[in-house]
Amino acid sequence: MMTFLCLVVLQSITSVACRLHFTCLTIKENIHYRSVEYQEYERIGVRSDARWKGDYDRADELRQSLDDISIDVPWSRILPSTNLDITQTADLTGSVTCKVIVTDLPRSKGGRSTWELIPNDNPALHTNSQSQDDVLQLAHAALGLAVSASERGEDVNEDDLNSIVERAENRLKQLKQRKVLSSFLPETALAGELHGRKAADSALWFALAGTQSSTVYDELVDITTDELLRFGNKPSCRAKDILHIVERVAMCGIVGSASQRLYRVAADCLETKLSGTSDTTNDESRDDTIDYEEESDGSIDYQDVINSLRDSSFGLHSDRPLLGLWRFSTRQRKQRSFFRNAARHYDGRFRDTKSAEQSQSVGGDKLDQYDWPAMFEDPTNPLVVDVGCGMGVSTLGLASLSTDEVQSTNNGIQMDWSGCNYVGVDLSRLAIRYASGVSGRSSLSSHLRFIVDQAEECLEKIRDSYPGKVQLIMVQFPTPFRFQYASEEEDEEKGYNAQLPDTASGDFMVSEKLLSEIHAVLTQNEGKLLIQSNCEDVAVHMQNIAVNNCGFEPVTFVEAVRSLSDSQKRAQDWVTLGGERAIGNNWSGSPLLPLKGRTETEVACLLNSKPVHRCLLVPK
Repeated sequence: MMTFLCLVVLQSITSVACRLHFTCLTIKENIHYRSVEYQEYERIGVRSDARWKGDYDRADELRQSLDDISIDVPWSRILPSTNLDITQTADLTGSVTCKVIVTDLPRSKGGRSTWELIPNDNPALHTNSQSQDDVLQLAHAALGLAVSASERGEDVNEDDLNSIVERAENRLKQLKQRKVLSSFLPETALAGELHGRKAADSALWFALAGTQSSTVYDELVDITTDELLRFGNKPSCRAKDILHIVERVAMCGIVGSASQRLYRVAADCLETKLSGTSDTTNDESRDDTIDYEEESDGSIDYQDVINSLRDSSFGLHSDRPLLGLWRFSTRQRKQRSFFRNAARHYDGRFRDTKSAEQSQSVGGDKLDQYDWPAMFEDPTNPLVVDVGCGMGVSTLGLASLSTDEVQSTNNGIQMDWSGCNYVGVDLSRLAIRYASGVSGRSSLSSHLRFIVDQAEECLEKIRDSYPGKVQLIMVQFPTPFRFQYASEEEDEEKGYNAQLPDTASGDFMVSEKLLSEIHAVLTQNEGKLLIQSNCEDVAVHMQNIAVNNCGFEPVTFVEAVRSLSDSQKRAQDWVTLGGERAIGNNWSGSPLLPLKGRTETEVACLLNSKPVHRCLLVPK
């Protein structure tokens, strides 16, 4: 009798212990318990009890009934458990339909059952979901659309672009839902769609396409931040990898709270790396989604970068992002291949024939005249023109200056930059789309416009119709002509770029005709011409044509150039041939524009210790 009582008591204790073991398994399951009806929760416990006792027929019967359970979990119940910023989740309303997933463990591992809720009403919320609208592919398609239109000499069909952007917004909303659920339901953690640097790459491609949707950029920056929090302190992630991520976000011209949060997280990760306290217990291999570039750590002042990330000064006009833009724009072969792939991606998957035909019928027209009142809030303000502006970073920086931000050297151009209107003109539609997109998102459109046009035609329209004064025209780092004394064989031998204009008198942008048109504009306005180049012979050529043939005279400088190094091959060849040097009082030894007015080429020269040749000219 005593033995029988002991067995009964032992069986009861075992049953209770099993049930307690199940109900106290994990914090995750305790959280889930709030979303499951008591009767359903008891059914899960009874099944676990049956398995422990070896009653597998009963357990299988209960398993079938559990598979049929569907539970609607309101977002209002999910969100308080996630500790997420309410501003990131305000648009999540309604509920998520979930099912109970039970996982049985073998007796060797305790014989227990674990369970979780998995959303089943939206396939996009599942970890193994393969979406047709992958964000990275959509970003690639948006860039492909812009590239295709640019190569055809046409404007982008905005309906097509808006369709791609809308699909990206919808997909990012799904990923946000998955992000929230990942805090409540760990099995819905982010899939590999935007792991590593992919979100930052997507943002850059959208920016290059001229996309202006703040929703797209904010969501992508949030995901990028989450990714840095995930792997930024792992030993597999190097300090340079973190830099590459924040550089790409800054290259987009993104400003606001989302980017500032990313920069703070990046600063924390970099400090951890520099202090040597990163998590070295994790032996996970380096994230293969990161594109690792060869670069010497010796050229990077990490502490300076960390300080700028923390004090909110890091952005598009910082050294690292500008260097990234310069690398992107100068790697011609790689860039052309990338653009061709993007264009094929769009044409093959996203392009609609009807909309493409409509684009061809309306795109690419040039205006005979500019509607200044429609372009500028006050069209009588002094005008600054950037001829051959490229991606427009110099003009974007100048247009964003406030009065107290202006920093001048003794040689600096003294102007009220904040009181000017700005025009950037270039023949590259792709570059102009990027610049216009950044301008629109930065709220600069009231006094900054980018135009696709021939430089001479643009200046003629300005001369004929602009109601205010033209205070400054800038010609900065035009694509140089081939070294004029070199043969094609010598070019190849010395590594010169075969894509350069053949001669100074041929297809080089800064022709005598252009300089004469600039002179005509500035003569009636008492304005100035700024010329900058990183090629000494090109700078000397431009100044000589302007002075000798077009009616300009050079301004003399206090901080003039007294000597030059001959470290570059082109400069060495120029000196060997007895070429005129860019030395003397007519050449500035210090920058002439405020810090924010630097171009990407100027920053690349600065960081690589290469000279920049600058002169300022006025009509005689």
